[in-house]
Parts: sequence; C-alpha cells; structure tokens
Amino acid sequence: MKRMTFRQLLQEIHLWLALILFVPLVILGLTGSILVYHDDFPSWFGSDETRYTLVSGTPRPVGAIVAAAQSAMGEGVKPAAITLPAVPGEPALVRFARAQGQASGQGQSSGQGQATGQAQAPAQGGGAPQGGPGGMMGGGQVRIDPVSLAVLDVQKGMNRQGGFFGVMHQLHGSLMIPGAGRDIVGWLGVVMLFLGVSGLIIWWPRPGQWRQQLTIKRNATTLRLNRDLHNTFGFWGLAVFVIVSFTGLYIVYPQPINAVVGLVTPVRDLRPNAVTVQPQEGVTPIDIATAVGLGDAAVAHEQKLQGAFMPQRPDQPYRLSYALPGESSTFFNTTVFVDPWKAQVIEVRDPREMSAGDTFALYQRPLHYGFGWGPIWQFLVFLSGLLPLLFSITGLTMWWMKRRRRQNAALARQMAE
Repeated sequence: MKRMTFRQLLQEIHLWLALILFVPLVILGLTGSILVYHDDFPSWFGSDETRYTLVSGTPRPVGAIVAAAQSAMGEGVKPAAITLPAVPGEPALVRFARAQGQASGQGQSSGQGQATGQAQAPAQGGGAPQGGPGGMMGGGQVRIDPVSLAVLDVQKGMNRQGGFFGVMHQLHGSLMIPGAGRDIVGWLGVVMLFLGVSGLIIWWPRPGQWRQQLTIKRNATTLRLNRDLHNTFGFWGLAVFVIVSFTGLYIVYPQPINAVVGLVTPVRDLRPNAVTVQPQEGVTPIDIATAVGLGDAAVAHEQKLQGAFMPQRPDQPYRLSYALPGESSTFFNTTVFVDPWKAQVIEVRDPREMSAGDTFALYQRPLHYGFGWGPIWQFLVFLSGLLPLLFSITGLTMWWMKRRRRQNAALARQMAE
C-alpha cells in the first residue's frame, strides 16, 4: 500500500468531513446569511412596521413608560425589557415575559415584577434589546408613545421564536436539536475552521501556477469548472469565512478561548449572564426608575439610555444600555449593571475604556452577525454564508466525477485482462 503524504492525508480528511457533514454545514451557512439581513427583510418586502403619529415633547421617565405598558398588558406577564426610541418621533417598546412560578419580589411601585424565566440576552456588548415581534419568553410586547404614554399597539402571548425568522434563529443556534444542539453547532464551527485552513493548504499552488489557480477557465470541462469554482471562491472568500467561523465558535465557547487570550492580555467574560447578584433577606429590590437613576449617574452625560433589561431571577441585576455619541451599532453601547438589592452600580462596561482582551471579546458578535462595520462587511458576511452551499455542490460534483472515472478505468482494465 502506497504511503500517504501529509497533504494527501489532509485532503482525505477534508473530503470525508465535507461529505459527511455537508447538510448541517449548509444549513448553518444559509440560515446565517438570512439572519444577516433579518431587520431589513420587512422593508424590502413591503411589510415595514406601522408608522405612528406621536406627541412632540420631552419623554416621560422610564418607570412611567413601563407602568403604562404593564397596565395595557394586564395580569400574567412581567416587564422584561424596554427599548427607547433612538430618535424623536418613534415609539418605545416594552417587552414582557410570562409570569411563571413564584415572583422574586421586584418592587411594585412602578407596576413591575419578576418572572423566573431567563430573558433573552442582547448582543454581547450590551446593546439595546433586540428581537422580532412577540416579546421575550412569549409574554408579548407593547408599543407606547414615550411622551403622552398613549398605547399604540399591544401584542399578547406571541412567542419570539415563532415565525420564519424564529425558525432561522433556532436552526442557526442549535439546529433545532434540544439540549445538545448548541454544542453540536460549536463543533461544526471547529469543522468549518478546519475545512477553511486545510482547504488553503491543499490548494496552495506551485510556483508559476498562481494565476491558473485564481481564475475560472473559459470553456472548461465540467470537472475543471467545478474545481475552479471551488478553488477560486474558496481563496477569495477564505478570510471572511474563517472570521465568521471563528466568531461563531467563540459565541458558543467563549471561556476556553478567553483562557488563551488571557495568557497575553486581561479579558473578561462579557456575556450578560456572567454578572450576578446576591439576594438580600428582608430587603425590597429597587424599581426600574431607581436603577436608571443610578445608571445615569455612572456614565458620562452625553451617553443616552437606549434600553434596559429587568431582572427575571433574584440573582440577576438590572442591565442598562447607553448609546455612545456617533455610534450607530448597539453592540458598542456602554452597559451598566445595577444590583437591585444593594441599590448600587456593580459594573460599567464602556468600550472606550476596555483592555485589548475585552475589546477582542466585544468584537466577536458584531463580526459574526455582520453589524457595526457598514454595509460592505454585512454583505461579505452574507456571502460567506453561501460558501458552504457552493463548496458542497462543487466538492460533491468533483468527488462523484472522479469516482466514476476510477470505476470506469477499473472496468476498462478488467475488460482488457
């Protein structure tokens, strides 16, 4: 038996991993491409949000807005998050979680409470609450005029994970596999990284063959055409493909990657649920209005509150998101965590004051989602999600045609013998 070279062995592993896993890899890629333009689809297809006529003037305090939204929703749900308008003339959005189990004792002075369910987290950087219709944890949502407190729209009992985009989120995040799905997606990210790097090594041309390897030949045979498509798009799209694959892996497994980064520069776990509080016996937790007052005092005056998450468990803090001047992406907001039991700010995450390691961690989600670096990067991330489909089609075609060639050659030898 002929001994394989390293390159040949790498090519065999590359081939069989791609053959075995091409279906889930294509699903991850296509769903990722769709989700890049999640917020743009409604306007593209003529189903943009209703435009409301609002009262001009100074917005009311956050506590008053939340209390008015709670009155409109009624019983059985608890406020989970509020998104304030980025510009005047837009409504505020208050989202609710189902009130399941025993409430944790949220202060009732502003008409609030807590549910035991974990609210969905926003971007790692602490952006303003995001998401489609239906609110968090299926509790619903209320759009409200922040100046007059007039209720503009009420949606009750809709599940955030429903609908087309809900399915896309579930497929991309866990392949809709309960329990182990997220880990499977993480390991598929490892496979994508390996396929990208190994593909570059396998492809690397000999001197004088670079131009041939980076172009698609005219009037090529079917095999040559598929090889040229596979190699050319693989080379030109490799950098974005590797970045998106790595950042996806980081989102699933930040701790081990942070441990490696921490050998060079300090890095914190920037996930929202990394900050917890200790419930205090016999103490009434503060309401959202008090929490916002503490948050306002902890940031520079030019930073404006853009959104807030209310605690859904006794060990959760308030999480307040403040927009930086001139920054359009909520991924780079300043996040303030407020302990509802001790009535004090426990952590401030200002991107302008982060270490190199924290900045590295902060950038992973916007890089993966295609946000924060303009429409060109967004489009490149969209295209990278199409590459697994292209690689699967061209790779399978090449494999099948070479297999048929070998079978025909073997048959010809047998007939000759």
